[in-house]
Amino acid sequence: MIKKLSALILSGMMIVLLAACNTTTYKHNYTFSGEGDVWSAEYVQKATEKFIDKKGVRSDYETWFDSTIELKYKGELTDLDKISSFKYSFKGTSGGGSKTLEDVKGVRKSELKSERAGSGAFEHEDSIIKVVVEWDGQKDEFELKVRK
Repeated sequence: MIKKLSALILSGMMIVLLAACNTTTYKHNYTFSGEGDVWSAEYVQKATEKFIDKKGVRSDYETWFDSTIELKYKGELTDLDKISSFKYSFKGTSGGGSKTLEDVKGVRKSELKSERAGSGAFEHEDSIIKVVVEWDGQKDEFELKVRK
């Protein structure tokens, strides 16, 4: 009898907790891509936005994102051996990043990748990410947009 009563009370408490909190989760998984004359890039983002509505209490809001930007050289790989200075930057509506390579051997791989993750702002479907690649006095600027 006590086991049945305990199970009934526990079930009742679970129902009350579920009724008191309502969670809505949205996924914002996008791939932004674009290219310039010499370089192309792809920015892949996986983001989660969670709204937690607690009746009678202030609602909570949580975000989490994981993103990767990857640059690709469009020319001949042997051209990369001649580069002596290299840096790139990207900026979207939620922030951005930049990287300068002191050891230019990283450029010779023809692909450059940078990853970041955390909570806070993230890119939305209508965002535009501006990319600037600079090497040996040359510059390639272009925009990344969501592939549809």
